[in-house]
Amino acid sequence: MRRKERRLWSFDKKSFQLGISCSLIIFLCIFTLLFWGLAKYGLTIYLDSEELAKNIQEQIILFAEHEMPQIIEDVKAEIPRVVRSEMQAQLSDRMEIAGFVFTMPVELKEQLAKNMQANVEKTIGKILDCLSEHILANGFGNNVYELIRETFTGQLQGHTVQVYILGKIPLKVRLQLK
Repeated sequence: MRRKERRLWSFDKKSFQLGISCSLIIFLCIFTLLFWGLAKYGLTIYLDSEELAKNIQEQIILFAEHEMPQIIEDVKAEIPRVVRSEMQAQLSDRMEIAGFVFTMPVELKEQLAKNMQANVEKTIGKILDCLSEHILANGFGNNVYELIRETFTGQLQGHTVQVYILGKIPLKVRLQLK
């Protein structure tokens, strides 16, 4: 008598193909439903506006502290030209003292202009030397922080943006700020 061998595991090709096909169809249906839901209702992205504003503020402060010495030096280099052009329009060769009008000699006017220009340049230079780059950078960073927070809360809160996936499929993205 011959015994039938029992197999613990057997491979049925038809059942395997049917299982794979059903799994793919179910996966495709779920993917299609998810994609349809995203296309119709969109996607909401939650952003922490405080954290974004703080990060941008820190970057602005670092940039300003790094660049401020060069900016101040550039301003110092422009002082003579600006003072010269402003002083030419301010000085006249005529002087009035107690109702009497005098005409100043050209040499006196030129010497007075040179002395005034040198004093103004020196004073402005000293003022710029006394500026603290750290205080200026922090002030600038704080102003940018406030501007960014106002912009985020005023203009971006609930704003919807149309994004195209693969260049053709539209997706609505809503921004919600914390």
